[in-house]
Parts: sequence; structure tokens; C-alpha cells
Amino acid sequence: MDRARVVIKHYTPTRRAQPLPSAKIIGLRGTNEFEIARSINDGLSTATVGRLARALSVTDGQILRIVNIPESTYHSRKRRKEPLTAEESSRVYRVAKVTAAAEEFFDGDKEAAGRWLASPKLALGGKTPLDFARTAEGSDYVTRLLTRMAHGVVS
Repeated sequence: MDRARVVIKHYTPTRRAQPLPSAKIIGLRGTNEFEIARSINDGLSTATVGRLARALSVTDGQILRIVNIPESTYHSRKRRKEPLTAEESSRVYRVAKVTAAAEEFFDGDKEAAGRWLASPKLALGGKTPLDFARTAEGSDYVTRLLTRMAHGVVS
């Protein structure tokens, strides 16, 4: 009696997972929220501030103001090659997430996203989305606002 042979095919991925858009903005390679959280908990490099500033076409000082990191603290850490704290890293990443959401809303148009993020909005009580995104709740709200706008909900 012949027995049928079972052939098991092994899946070999042909492409690598791409970094999350928010991670890519600040130069992280994280492809999922776990990897991002681990990086944040370990402390992001001070270089992430400069990358975020370039993505938004603003100065490092403006980003430091938005994420509430004193310039002297930042420059001291940068000089000693020390990472940001977990809390500071989280604030930088929140702004990167909002930036990525705005870029997605504007179909990759970074200039349009940057203008929108820097302009006061009635839906945010007259604050800019960047200023509103200083807290976790604020950045979540800005992201939801962009989602509502994308679905045609007047906001």
C-alpha cells in the first residue's frame, strides 16, 4: 500500500516589515508598537529631536519647546551622548505620531502637513495641533481629529 507523502511548504518572507511611519520620521526602525515602546523605555537618542525638527521644517529649539525639554538639558545630554529619558522620549514620539498622521492625511505632502500642524485650529480651542499634542491625550485627540476629517466629518 502506497502512502501519500505530505509536502510541507515553508513560508519564507520576501520582504522585510517596514518601519512605522511615525518611527521612520525620527529615524527608528521599529515595525510594531512593542519595538517602539522598548526604544522609548530605553530612551531615544538626542538625534531624534533633530530628525523631528527637519521633518517639520522647524528648529531643534522649537521641538524642544513643544516637547518640554530644556535646551540646556538637551545640549548637556547630547554632549555626553546620553539618551533622552523615557518620558522625554515619549513626548518626542507623540509629536512624531501626530506628524505621521498629518502627512498621511495630506497624502504625503510634508509641507501641507507642516502648515496644518503649525496653524491654530478652532477644534483645538485656537491652539495649533503641535501645541495640543504635548500630552498623550492631546496627541490622541489630534490624531482622531485627522481621522474624522479624513472621513468627511466636519471638525
